[in-house]
Amino acid sequence: MSKGLDVIYVVVAVVAFGVAIWQLYLFIQSPGTTTNSHLWISIVAAVVALACGIAVILRHVNKEEEIHITE
Repeated sequence: MSKGLDVIYVVVAVVAFGVAIWQLYLFIQSPGTTTNSHLWISIVAAVVALACGIAVILRHVNKEEEIHITE
């Protein structure tokens, strides 16, 4: 179950990062518009990507791996 949840976090982080870059590009390409929706979507997507990345890292902190000693 742990590996499956990690995969979901990584996929969501990569997709959110892609959306953040794409929306930032759209914001930069449209100067002079009065709406900043592209900027806000980019910021939210970047925060989601960062949160998912932190969640993946924090799930692996202080986990001891079992060492099998054979005789």
